[in-house]
Amino acid sequence: MDKAGLVQDIIRTGALLWEKNLVVAFNGNLSARMQEGVLLTATGSCLGFLTENHVAHVDINGRTLNGVEPSSEKLLHLAVYGAFASVNAVLHTHTPYINAFFLKNTSFVPRTFEAERYLGSVQALDQEDINVKDVGPVLRALERGKIVVLRRHGVVSVGADLFECFARVQLLEEQIRIESLARLF
Repeated sequence: MDKAGLVQDIIRTGALLWEKNLVVAFNGNLSARMQEGVLLTATGSCLGFLTENHVAHVDINGRTLNGVEPSSEKLLHLAVYGAFASVNAVLHTHTPYINAFFLKNTSFVPRTFEAERYLGSVQALDQEDINVKDVGPVLRALERGKIVVLRRHGVVSVGADLFECFARVQLLEEQIRIESLARLF
């Protein structure tokens, strides 16, 4: 996909996250790798209402190429791309059920067959600050699976494209809701 197509993909994915209540206010960030660097949502942008002006273009060293200030999670996104050649998209958001569940738990194993197959066991890492400062533990967790939870912060999903990342986060959020309902019975 060319740069213009990836920008539109970022805008569509942000709107989809907003529509599905997987993002609120100004949290979360999205990125897509391309030959000429990385496209990354801008700092302080609302994913539900993105325009082309909310997408930063950075090189592999993190230098801004289009004058748009990238997300404060730029280092996380760039580290993922540096570590995993097969990853072309990174999605980070602060979903309500996932965040709530992992305030009390450190791992999650889905109970439905499909989710168990696609998600596997999901681990949570302790987070010390509003931004990821030490990417090492995140990268090690992503070696074992394509999704990891940052306790008291959010979730990171990686994949071939943004829709794959979105679907994985949506599936985990649904499974956490199912787990919550199952505990009522």
